[in-house]
Amino acid sequence: MKQALSKGPDISKHNGNVNIKRVRDAGYKRIGIRAGYGKNNVDEKFVSNALACFNLGVAAVIYWFSYALSVIMAKNEADYCCDQVEKYWQKCPVAYDLEYDTVRYARTKGVNITKDLATNMAIAFLTRVKERGHVPVIYTNRDYLKNYFDMDKIVAALGKVYVWYAKYGTSLTAAELNLADIWQYTSSGSVPGISGKCDINIFYTDFEMVSSVPAQREETCNINIQNFQKAANADGYRDAYGRKLTVDGKDGKNTQYVRKQICLQAKRLGITYKVGSTGEVARWWQTRCNEILGSNQDTDGRYGKTARAETIKLQKKLNLTADGKAGYNSLQAAFYN
Repeated sequence: MKQALSKGPDISKHNGNVNIKRVRDAGYKRIGIRAGYGKNNVDEKFVSNALACFNLGVAAVIYWFSYALSVIMAKNEADYCCDQVEKYWQKCPVAYDLEYDTVRYARTKGVNITKDLATNMAIAFLTRVKERGHVPVIYTNRDYLKNYFDMDKIVAALGKVYVWYAKYGTSLTAAELNLADIWQYTSSGSVPGISGKCDINIFYTDFEMVSSVPAQREETCNINIQNFQKAANADGYRDAYGRKLTVDGKDGKNTQYVRKQICLQAKRLGITYKVGSTGEVARWWQTRCNEILGSNQDTDGRYGKTARAETIKLQKKLNLTADGKAGYNSLQAAFYN
């Protein structure tokens, strides 16, 4: 009998801004992330989700929603997906996701996706994933195993393919449990750090034994971080050695050290708030709030009632703790949103 090893949600742009740290701290060890769909359409939240997982040491399984109409298109989708994956992981579980919307879309283009075509597209996608050094996974359900995917043919072509099995409910049959490496058991789960309902999965396979090798990633210059570093230097913040931050636009250990020293907040005066924190970091924060929220608060470097209210709006938007204080986590979120 297989044993459940861990649980984890799977997310895409449809889940909005996900607080990966809260998800991790709630005990979820692996997260499914949509890299994109169709002809090189990168999911709008893939970069922020993948980067957060990479930085926080959260394991991932990546999937690509297929809109392929042919074997060559499916192979190309695998390359689009792997191009994104390899920005963060040298080796990772990568799943082919062909669903009912794929079939519907194909029919509007004059293509009927038969069982033979679906099987051959899955083989093309997963073979290319394997060629590029990743772990091939197929997302499926009972209907698709019957009507669209010839698993014997897929396994014969791949040698080994892992199965991400969707069945909403409280249990699997013995045959389903024997098949599933990942079981997506609900689409209406609740996970700290994710607004609204989400998919949740049970992992029966220890993918750490076969996957999740981080890439040798060199973070490029991020202008948001660069501007923060300039502001922190101007306000007199220094690293652990008493030095100014190098203005390189990278959230390295020295920048992280300075972030730990900062907590922008207003002063409470009875039932209202007045100006508390002031300076260039406060000005930088007001600017980022305006950019993220589309607001127009004064960027005067004075953190008072308005800055606090805008901070709460931003924290709610980015699924952060809405306490009205711009500290370590909120500052980091403003780097990447």
